Amino acid sequence: MVGTNCLLARRMIERGVRFVQLFHSDWGHHLDLDKLLKVDCRKTDRPAAALFTDLNSAAARRTLVVWGGEFGRTPMNEVRGEFSGAPGP
Repeated sequence: MVGTNCLLARRMIERGVRFVQLFHSDWGHHLDLDKLLKVDCRKTDRPAAALFTDLNSAAARRTLVVWGGEFGRTPMNEVRGEFSGAPGP
């Protein structure tokens, strides 16, 4: 699914679409972060790298890529191995 979306994004960018947003619907690691993050990174890394590689130089010069997450949760936030449910700052 991620690969298909990256291919579609590339085609849209090449045709002049000014804004493209990709969304990973399963990217919510509230439990078992150490295991699930690795699985999702494997699903995402190669398609994303291919997207950046496939963009021709003209498209790359006018393309801003922003890669972000929900709110920056790190593995240290899950010391007990589960989502704590604690409110944020």
